[in-house]
Amino acid sequence: MEVIAKVSKIRQSPKLPPEKRRGQLLASARKLFVKKGFRATTTEEIARNAKLTKGALYHHFKSKEDIFLELVKSIAERNRATLEAELSGRVSAARFFSILLNQHCKCDVNEFGDLVDIWTQAWRVPSIRRYIRKRMRSTVELFGEHVDVGRKCSSKEVADLAIFVFALVHGLSGLRMLAPRELDLQAQVQLLETLFKQRNTGKVRRRKK
Repeated sequence: MEVIAKVSKIRQSPKLPPEKRRGQLLASARKLFVKKGFRATTTEEIARNAKLTKGALYHHFKSKEDIFLELVKSIAERNRATLEAELSGRVSAARFFSILLNQHCKCDVNEFGDLVDIWTQAWRVPSIRRYIRKRMRSTVELFGEHVDVGRKCSSKEVADLAIFVFALVHGLSGLRMLAPRELDLQAQVQLLETLFKQRNTGKVRRRKK
């Protein structure tokens, strides 16, 4: 007796606006990239998990790398919009630090871990790494536009201060995953505020050359 193999077909979701379909694909890709990794995930899996056809995927994105870049862009642009919404005129470095820190620490530990995974994988893709560097430079510029550093500084000094603040935020965000009970975010903000006050009043001790 001849056995006819059954081929499972994707029941594609009803016709939706293009942005909705793109959102489905990005959400699917994010889930699979965290679970399996960018390199191990196929476009077919992304489409199937989104309940769309592979043809629908290629209608919206050129490649898997294009999907990943769009995913990183959506995260970065959302973070930028949240940051800008909190900035009103000139703020202190401690205030900027506090806004960034709260932004990074408002999600739960598992979600933050997924984001770290996404950014780590993204850094290994040259085209996306270039985009991340570009966004980093843009955020440094945003720091310079909004932060009152307290005394006249060169553009290089302002950029160095921005990098210092970003490094603290990322380090403390990671520490929150490892030892959340030991981390007092408000105390960290106060420490940075004290450090900048000492810097501006010339009370920071410098090593003798």
